[in-house]
Amino acid sequence: MAEMIIPYPQLKKILEETCELDLYKVEAGKMMDIVEKKLADLFEVAYNKAKAEGREMIMLRDLPLTKGFLNSMELFRKAIERQNVDVEPIKKFVLKGLPVDAPLQDELVDELPIITGTLFVLIGRVIKALHPDVERVKDEHIDEAKKVLDYTL
Repeated sequence: MAEMIIPYPQLKKILEETCELDLYKVEAGKMMDIVEKKLADLFEVAYNKAKAEGREMIMLRDLPLTKGFLNSMELFRKAIERQNVDVEPIKKFVLKGLPVDAPLQDELVDELPIITGTLFVLIGRVIKALHPDVERVKDEHIDEAKKVLDYTL
C-alpha cells in the first residue's frame, strides 16, 4: 500500500468521530486513491479559473468548494484538533503530489491539509448518507461514494 496522507490510526479515529464508521487499513488505501483523484480534480478547476482571470497564482477562492464541503471542513478541523493531528506532514505530502505547476496562495497552502482531510470525511459522510446503519466501511461502499463524488466534485 502507498504511503497514507493521514496516518491510518488517526484517520480511523477521525472517521469514527465524524462519520461513525469503522475503517480497516485496506479500505483506507482505497479511499486515499479517491482523495488523490478528487484533489487533482479540484486543482484542475482552480487552475482553469485562475487562468481565466488572468492570474498565474491559484488562490483558495479558485477551488470549487461547496457549502457542504465547507461544513465538512469544519468537522474535520474539529476532529484533528481533538486528535492532536500534526498537519505539517499532510501539507508536505500534498504539496509534492499536486498536479499543477502554478504558484499557490499562502492561505491555500495553509488550508491544504484541511481540504485533503475533508475529502476523506466527505467519502465517509456519503457512505453514511447512503447506508445510515452501516458501521464498517467496505469496498462496495467506497465504490458508491466515488460515483457520487465523481458527479458532484
